[in-house]
Amino acid sequence: MMNVEVNTQIRENYGAHEWDGVGECPQCWKSKGGEDWVIMNAPAVEDAEHFVASYIVGEDDEYSTEEVISATEVPINHRTWMERCTGEVDHHIRIEWTDRFFRFPNHNMKSECLI
Repeated sequence: MMNVEVNTQIRENYGAHEWDGVGECPQCWKSKGGEDWVIMNAPAVEDAEHFVASYIVGEDDEYSTEEVISATEVPINHRTWMERCTGEVDHHIRIEWTDRFFRFPNHNMKSECLI
């Protein structure tokens, strides 16, 4: 078992702000940050990455998208960049592998494309 930090990237389509929903949506994507998750006691890096992509990352639409950009095994005492900046452990982003479906019970449709 290992701890895995999984990072996502959120992008917003600025072209969609003026779109009236008719025809093709204008494309003008901008990166807007992302989320860092720590999956504790995961069986493998790939399993943690798949869980975040399948149960946490939202579905894409014409206005925004989010995707997993990295997943890395980390030591048990690891702190994310934001946790190091604040000096506090963020329990909201830490997910125990055995409890993952209690916090995130819904499987999103986007993950069907990843399998």
